[in-house]
Amino acid sequence: MNTPPGEGNPAGDFHVRMTFRMDGPAIDGTWADGEVALRKFRGFVGSHGSVSGVAITLEVEVGNEREPLRTCAEGAEVIHRDL
Repeated sequence: MNTPPGEGNPAGDFHVRMTFRMDGPAIDGTWADGEVALRKFRGFVGSHGSVSGVAITLEVEVGNEREPLRTCAEGAEVIHRDL
């Protein structure tokens, strides 16, 4: 069973964001389950990761701050740390 965002998930919530240009339109999503968020991130990378100007991030919320787990821009994915 998935924990709703912000409700008792000890690892924090997972956030995926895809922007289409610096300071341009964005798509955001938040999940309590890191594996689900990782699948969403990979889906965005597969469909838009090589498009010029697109940046995709997967972050985990720890306390009141977000820490990057993975980023992708211009088709280059960087793994900052595992889930």
